[in-house]
Amino acid sequence: MSKVQPISLKNEPEHAPERERRGIQSIEVGGEILKVLASEPRPMALKDLVKAANMPSGKIHPYLVSFAKIGLVAQDPFTGYYLLGPMAIQLGLTSLQTLNPVREATPFAEALGHHAT
Repeated sequence: MSKVQPISLKNEPEHAPERERRGIQSIEVGGEILKVLASEPRPMALKDLVKAANMPSGKIHPYLVSFAKIGLVAQDPFTGYYLLGPMAIQLGLTSLQTLNPVREATPFAEALGHHAT
């Protein structure tokens, strides 16, 4: 499972300590659940999601219900397994459209240049 890097807000220095930034814990918990689903190539049973996310089913299930209502998660009607939904796919496609490969690659190219000298 790959680690997703948090985005940096324009007016916020990248070196700001985590404790200074206030977030919404329930969104962070939900994000962890979505990351687990995104890391798996196949739909997941609730028991497997519970194990992978290291959270109890009573905590995960309400998130899944809410995510399903807005399309971030879908549930296979035959197996009951969970997978990313159409809204998650749309978010991913939109992210790909706004990606600037040159901007993303520049720091790596600069670092390679410094190592070569």
